[in-house]
Amino acid sequence: MLNYDNMELAYEPYPIGVTRPALPEAEYRALVASFPSADKMRFKPDKGGKYSLSQVNNPAEYNRFIRETPPWRRFHAYIKSPKFIEGALAMLLRHNIDLGFPMPALRERLYLKLRAIKRGNPVPHFPRLKARFEFSAMPITGGNILPHSDHAKKLITMVIPMLDEGEWDESWGGGTSMVWPKDRSRAFNRVNNYLDFDEVERVRTFPFQRNQCLVFIKTDFSWHAVWPMTGDDPDKLRRTLTINIESS
Repeated sequence: MLNYDNMELAYEPYPIGVTRPALPEAEYRALVASFPSADKMRFKPDKGGKYSLSQVNNPAEYNRFIRETPPWRRFHAYIKSPKFIEGALAMLLRHNIDLGFPMPALRERLYLKLRAIKRGNPVPHFPRLKARFEFSAMPITGGNILPHSDHAKKLITMVIPMLDEGEWDESWGGGTSMVWPKDRSRAFNRVNNYLDFDEVERVRTFPFQRNQCLVFIKTDFSWHAVWPMTGDDPDKLRRTLTINIESS
């Protein structure tokens, strides 16, 4: 489903870029129209006033919603399929980004393991990659994401805004910013510490726009944030779909 043909990547201080349109328009509209309401999500005040629905946050409601909502049931099956991960890794390789995760077929993996056993060599380990996604929403009256670099187990993050035509006013903000600590001694951030907004400087901001997919690679320096939004309607939400590819 995801289209990487128009991917434009920057490489410093970490790989990040946008592809647009991310999804076929009809499929995107169906997903936006059936996006879950905030009352189905878990409210997380410590995360900038974020609402979240995922296999971690309110999993029973998440599973029920996926099961009962055809557009999202189809999308969930796609994200959970090996083809999704293979397609993402292949896209990155085309842009000279090799994460070092070969994905040999099951038959080849079994052959390599059996050969190692017969020869008395260490059995090769093939890290298991998995994908999941999260429904998120934040009020435009101050909703934000503090500067951080993501959990170490994440490899690739994709963020897709869920917007109707003409729904978003860019004066509210909502874009994802690459940031860099003003205190350079804090730049290395393997353990995913958070900083305050006044402790970082913005390198680049990717505006919050419909049917785009922001893609970035988790590194020890992949600092990013969403500045507090400045809208005045407390019922208006910044809705996103966040996809993560993770390693075991």
